[in-house]
Amino acid sequence: MQNIWNYISNLGTTDKSSIYRKRSIVLSNQLNFIMLITMSLLLVVTISIQLLTNDSIYLGTLRVAVLAFVTFLNLVAARFKFFQISITSLVFIPPIVFLLGPTLIGYVEEESYTYYPYVLIATSVIPQLLFFPDKQKFLYWFSIGYYFFLVCFIDLIMIHFGSERFPIIDRITGFYLYYKLAQIGVFVFIFSCIYYLRKQNMRFEKIVYNNNKILRIQNKELSDQREQILEQKNIIEYKNRSLSDSIHYAKRIQTAVLNPIDFLNDFGLENFILFKPKDVVSGDFYWGLKKNNKIVVAVVDCTGHGVPGAFMSMLGHTFLDEILNNFIVSDAASVLNHLRDEVINTLKQKGVAGETRDGMDISLCIIDKDHGKLEFAGANNPLYLIRDNKLTIVHADRMPIGIYLKSAKPFTNITLEIKSGDLLYLFSDGYADQFGGDRGKKFMYKNFQDLLLNNHNKPMADQQEVLDNCFEKWRGSYEQIDDVLVMGIKL
Repeated sequence: MQNIWNYISNLGTTDKSSIYRKRSIVLSNQLNFIMLITMSLLLVVTISIQLLTNDSIYLGTLRVAVLAFVTFLNLVAARFKFFQISITSLVFIPPIVFLLGPTLIGYVEEESYTYYPYVLIATSVIPQLLFFPDKQKFLYWFSIGYYFFLVCFIDLIMIHFGSERFPIIDRITGFYLYYKLAQIGVFVFIFSCIYYLRKQNMRFEKIVYNNNKILRIQNKELSDQREQILEQKNIIEYKNRSLSDSIHYAKRIQTAVLNPIDFLNDFGLENFILFKPKDVVSGDFYWGLKKNNKIVVAVVDCTGHGVPGAFMSMLGHTFLDEILNNFIVSDAASVLNHLRDEVINTLKQKGVAGETRDGMDISLCIIDKDHGKLEFAGANNPLYLIRDNKLTIVHADRMPIGIYLKSAKPFTNITLEIKSGDLLYLFSDGYADQFGGDRGKKFMYKNFQDLLLNNHNKPMADQQEVLDNCFEKWRGSYEQIDDVLVMGIKL
């Protein structure tokens, strides 16, 4: 039933219809449908009674049938978008069928003088609901004038066309003026109230319509922005995937260039290397080779991390290979001096204001096990030596591999006597500088030294596990701030 009601209500309407026009059409369809159902039921009941009582069909039955047929034609007209015909017919035809038609052919009942005007007053609400004073001025005021004329003169029309030309009954005749003023007063009062309410409602609806229009525009803008954001998101995701794929491929290249993580095993050294890049690729790198029965190892911390650091690490690794393979190096310090020259020349550093300060910090050892000697040179990064349960710090020069604002001087070469069982630790600053703990502080070098000293008697693999677990526990939910590299060697 609900589906039928919705179908009838929206006969002929489209999404392009204005809100006022659509409402007028829907209301007209609903009133026509209600009147059709009512007249049809009344017609069935009337005819059934007449058949049961062998009574003849009279004028009242005919006008019910005519009105049912008219409302049906109105719905058909609405279906084919003849809305003006459907609405106008609903406004003007019922009074003609029920009142004027029978009156003009002399079918008048005396009590009609009393209730006909009030029926017309009630019916006059229909044009006020269907027509809009601002949109359909002529039809609106013509329909109001049409009903006002009938209210004023319907009784005179009935007297003139009544078959017996009888006068108005005595109780009305004596107070005719008061009856008429009452009818006109009721009509004017109802008309004024509905007119005022309609104006107020239309003003409110206009505000709501304008607000909805603004909301629709805003929703459209938001929808467009959402589509743009989604499109930008897809572009960003595509670029991120491309960048991520490129970085992961760069990691493969960096891993291939670096020595294997266990390369010191081939030199007969018990060792571990804890290597934890902050990002996919690293600015820290480890390096080493064996030359003339001497083992050269280094831990290098390049400026930055991630991709920029990785570029520097590739340069540093290449430079160290080139220096050790193509130059005669007399000691560890000469390696760092050559490395600094290569970095400055390659990066075209002049020491002027505004240029890049990219460079490296490094700790480098040359181990001569045959003669029990170790040469060390460092740029900012020291060497830790543990012997007989005591940790010794072998300090590095306080200048980087790269341009230095102060006057550059040769790196210091430090020679140490070594013996079996000594432990060497080379590292970058990433471990000690990591924030964590209960108060988000740095781990600090003192804690790092104590950690190494407390665990140096353990096998090297176990030391690596202790360092890794301690770092992760300390970091907790904090982000890793830098690459981490620790190399441990047992002589």
